[in-house]
Amino acid sequence: MWTADWWWKTQASFPLLENGSTVVPVILGSDKTMISTLSGDKSAWPVYLSIGNLSKAKLRSVKSNGLILIGLLPRCPNGPKTHTIKIAYQESMATMLRPLEEPAKSGIKVLCADGRTRHAYLRIASFLADYPEQCNITGVKYGWCPRCEINPD
Repeated sequence: MWTADWWWKTQASFPLLENGSTVVPVILGSDKTMISTLSGDKSAWPVYLSIGNLSKAKLRSVKSNGLILIGLLPRCPNGPKTHTIKIAYQESMATMLRPLEEPAKSGIKVLCADGRTRHAYLRIASFLADYPEQCNITGVKYGWCPRCEINPD
């Protein structure tokens, strides 16, 4: 991720990124999963968090804790309107991510692998999700294109 143009542009946009400060890209991910093996009717959305400063080897290592579970969103029972489910999903995500707001604004001191302490600013870089989760995140109607105005029929 550190070779991406996004990272360089983001770092250049910070006037305070001097004296060893850095941007920490936050990567979120979610995918609905079945949590009931007997009846198969219970599902939830686990939400995972990682940072883009980790190498692939470190991220994929089981013992490194490079990917952490920050929450488990239960599936709403049948009955509420789709709009209500999307609002509940977005409010739940906002609650889970609220602890990242202050470090994103003012930064935090982080001990880096080279032993130096740096001032780090958190930024959400990406949210990895399949199409149904992307519709919940963005509020786009399922089956519609979020970029164009063409009716799916």
